[in-house]
Amino acid sequence: MSVTAKTTHSMDNVPTDNEKGSLHLTTTDDARLAQLGHVQELKRTFSLPKHGDLADPFHSVISFIGTVAIATSLAELASIFPTAGGQYHWVAALSPPSHRQAASWFTGWISIGGQICLTASAAFAGGLQLRGIISLNDDSYVPKQWQGLLFYWAVLLYALLSNLLNTSVLAKMNLAAGVLHVVGFLALTAVIGAMSDKHSASYVFTEVVNSTGWASDGLAWLIGMLSTVYPFLGYDAAAHMAEEIPHAARNVPIAMVGSVVANGLLGFIYCLVLLFGSGDLSSILETNTGFPFMQLFLNVTKSRAGAIVMSLVPTAIAVLATAAGLASTSRTFWAFARDDAVPAPKFWSHVNKRLDIPVRMVLLVFVLQVLLGFLYLGSTTAFNAVLAMAIIGMYLSYALPIVYMLFCGRGSTRVEPAPFRMSRKIGIATNIVALLWLVLAIFFSTWPNFYPVTLETMNWSIVVLAGWVVVGAVYYVVWGRKIYEGPIVDAFHG
Repeated sequence: MSVTAKTTHSMDNVPTDNEKGSLHLTTTDDARLAQLGHVQELKRTFSLPKHGDLADPFHSVISFIGTVAIATSLAELASIFPTAGGQYHWVAALSPPSHRQAASWFTGWISIGGQICLTASAAFAGGLQLRGIISLNDDSYVPKQWQGLLFYWAVLLYALLSNLLNTSVLAKMNLAAGVLHVVGFLALTAVIGAMSDKHSASYVFTEVVNSTGWASDGLAWLIGMLSTVYPFLGYDAAAHMAEEIPHAARNVPIAMVGSVVANGLLGFIYCLVLLFGSGDLSSILETNTGFPFMQLFLNVTKSRAGAIVMSLVPTAIAVLATAAGLASTSRTFWAFARDDAVPAPKFWSHVNKRLDIPVRMVLLVFVLQVLLGFLYLGSTTAFNAVLAMAIIGMYLSYALPIVYMLFCGRGSTRVEPAPFRMSRKIGIATNIVALLWLVLAIFFSTWPNFYPVTLETMNWSIVVLAGWVVVGAVYYVVWGRKIYEGPIVDAFHG
């Protein structure tokens, strides 16, 4: 179906770039956004984001290579189509008209579900780490589930308040988080490297400890590889902030690829330091804090105060990441609403003119994540299943636009030049590597971590994803397809 007449906001006074005579090579971010069918409504105040750390050297290397391929593939698309919609907009621009509407809608729905779960998991990690610090300080402390829920909500509340400030303040907080990430890495690496008893290189690189119950060490190793996937997730966040980042077609790809490369290298070094200095593995795994790294810090420093200070670094990063995640998720959902993909689209796509923030959508995402917390009280299994959907949901939303770029956009004249573009051969090779890694990671992310498998140890993430897709399908078939036409993309199809 044609979408040439589709628009959700007035196009009066949209900046143009007639001098260039090109659909893509514009001189302003506003003009480029206008070509993509939208008016500039958000203030461009954000800079480059940051990410987390890793474990296991071989897992880290493999995950790093796969993630660089994914990030590079998505960065190219973000440079061509710098909009907050990200994945669903890219699919709409690249897919054939025969199924463009459905393909883009479901991509957006899956992406939003994955982002909600990912941000909630960061808040949950930060909250439980705060509770773990209490255990670190007091051996007699017995953690309660309701306390974990309150810590989770407290982190979410911090994220909400941070997002309701002026965007320049949140941008500065993101920058501070990046500085903490680097400084914290240097400090933790120095302390562990200097004070810990060291394992041999043979222990670090050749010994396998299989505590999963699975008979095959190889299978256990593949399942364990997913622990290195999660810290890398979220590099598409910059793409969803594209309408608030100056020179987005250039800077967003730098943020996406640069953060993965920098954090992959730092993470690998940190991983080696942790493995060489891990000491007695059993004492670390049996810690009452719930977090082995906290016990490692205590074992190394032999000081509760020192261990608490060290533990505050990854905890603070998780808390700060929640604020960034809420911003990114709300922008994706907001863009989805702007394209009439949700009920009451005009209400949810509203932008507060004083703050230049989609306040209503920020509040909606916050409320959804708060409600997820009640699952934790009722069933930790159900709650963990929802959080585990983050990997499958995010990776599936990454795979779909890469597939369409590889088979429909690569080498096509309908895809305009951009500041970040790969040659046809390099692009094809990068897309293939990315898809191979995505398939492998998605497959093993559905496996239970332990055997024998019980209702409590079963990996229900695929069930949660299926439920999310079914709910979306019902809405789309009954109502959504009647009002959703997708973003304006015909300019890129001749």
